[in-house]
Amino acid sequence: MQEYYLDERDLRLLHALQIRPRAPWAALAPIVGADAVTLARRWGALEEAGLAWVTSYRGPGAKYTGAIIEIACAPASIAPATADLADDEEVLSIDQTAGGRDLVLTLLCRSDADLGRFVLDRLPAVAGITSTRTHRGIRLLADAQQWRLRSLQEREITQLELALPQPSAAQRGVPSEVENEVAAILRDDGRASVAHISQKAGISPVRAKNALSTILAERRLIVRLEVARAYAPWPVSVWYFLRVPVTQVEAVAGRLVGLQEVRFVATTGGLYSILMMVWLRRIEDMTVLERQLGERLPFAEIMDRSIVLRTPKHMGKRLSADGRRIG
Repeated sequence: MQEYYLDERDLRLLHALQIRPRAPWAALAPIVGADAVTLARRWGALEEAGLAWVTSYRGPGAKYTGAIIEIACAPASIAPATADLADDEEVLSIDQTAGGRDLVLTLLCRSDADLGRFVLDRLPAVAGITSTRTHRGIRLLADAQQWRLRSLQEREITQLELALPQPSAAQRGVPSEVENEVAAILRDDGRASVAHISQKAGISPVRAKNALSTILAERRLIVRLEVARAYAPWPVSVWYFLRVPVTQVEAVAGRLVGLQEVRFVATTGGLYSILMMVWLRRIEDMTVLERQLGERLPFAEIMDRSIVLRTPKHMGKRLSADGRRIG
């Protein structure tokens, strides 16, 4: 089996792409410390190996209904149930976990009606599932778009943000058919050029550029970098299920967002008040994190936690057993 390794320059490049996923290589060169040709070559190698990729998904500016679903399966049914569910477009991510549930599904549906159909009609048709618990999202406070590798210095981050400001919306709206076409292109390749989008969507380059800028500026589509967790400095992933008094939910959730380990925080209308997912350097760091939560947020009761064993699907992409993107 081929060995893969992310060195410090790789991590600097990936951190820069976390900040500006579609940045030109020439703009990243002075920040990362390598010329544009070298960066393009290295990115190609990382992408080819499935160690990093840029993807996209519907953002808060678009209408959607989010949910987290816990699933218990008969042991022999975990793999086939995973394979079955991975084919569903609504299933954004699947984590196979150790703990009080076998699978944790992240769902992104177009409406509550679609969520209802998935939970009430689709899940019962999956062989081997013994029980489910659905947490309808109320408010998403943080996702991995804000999580960072921490390889760049603050001055370098500021320099990059100033050199490449966020896109601004065009004055004219974007027709739904154009938006859907652009979104489909970016799902395959989040760094697709304006020229490629123009050709693929059958629209002029100017119209493609304006549509892309508007969709991103209005956060109807989120473009972000992903990295294979097992090869990053934070290979351990854990889901936390917290219960908080109703008067403290927003305050506690806001404090959780500030933790460096956090990749997901949402308030939900389910058994638990808050769901949180973190990446850690070592399994032993769970104890450190939980002690910190107990000291800083005494109102937050950790009801359960599950360690992620494998992630066969992540943000719409299939992953290998060791977490690299397939295809």
